[in-house]
Amino acid sequence: MNCGMNIAGVVILYHPDIKQLSANINTYASGLKQLYIYDNTETQTPGIEAALHGLHPNIKYHFFNSNEGIAKRLNQAVALATQNQYDYLLTMDQDSSFKPGDFEKYKSLIQKGDFTNVAQFGINCQPNITIPSEAPQEALTLITSGSILNLSLVKKVGDFNEGLFIDFVDAEFSYRVIQAGFINLMFSNILLNHAIGDLVSGRSVVTLKKSLRIIHAPVRAFYITRNGLTLLFKHKGLSPVMKKDVIRCMKILKNDLIYHPQLAKVYINVIKGFFAFCFNSMGKK
Repeated sequence: MNCGMNIAGVVILYHPDIKQLSANINTYASGLKQLYIYDNTETQTPGIEAALHGLHPNIKYHFFNSNEGIAKRLNQAVALATQNQYDYLLTMDQDSSFKPGDFEKYKSLIQKGDFTNVAQFGINCQPNITIPSEAPQEALTLITSGSILNLSLVKKVGDFNEGLFIDFVDAEFSYRVIQAGFINLMFSNILLNHAIGDLVSGRSVVTLKKSLRIIHAPVRAFYITRNGLTLLFKHKGLSPVMKKDVIRCMKILKNDLIYHPQLAKVYINVIKGFFAFCFNSMGKK
């Protein structure tokens, strides 16, 4: 284990595939002093605790018997890592992994640099959009998966917003990092293996050509609608650039609204999300 960096990690689970999860965790667990695994699944997956404890001695598995969202688990992990006097916290999704050697390279870049004003570091999950570069670059937002939080600065930024529950949790936190005078820094030359939604075949309404489209579980339409509108119209202090980014993120619903095999459920969730926004009904749906 590389003990040069005083870093813990957390991965948040929801109905995981044990084999794939284990393979993903093995790409970074040995580079951490402690890995907290927080299971948001309502019913525990048979055999998961034994499988995870057998992966690496630094793993601590927590099963909560309920899904209380991503933000709450992130706040719990930040509190525990701070209590145990770690300096940094790696945050990961269950479906994300590093390429061989990249996690050690990631830590090394952080340790070598003078990044006293960086509240969170991130890596590149969409190299087709963010062209890899050797120079680190300031980012408007970083996704939760693959981010490393500087715990001494995170406490000045504040907690992750538990009212959002799932979607926009990472974006809203990233906006507050900037509002607090700190930096989100991306190492775009380190690529994260990261799954974004499910793929279905859909025909373009313009060209009529078929291609693969990313879709999401219908309930995500509720959270994307409610949380996006909440950030746009009720969140204090968002700059025009931040609001434009929220709109960009909301546009991921386009494929769900056109190509989803459960279109009725998607539209019902959009409508429910709109009314939840109107009545300021936050938290879990």
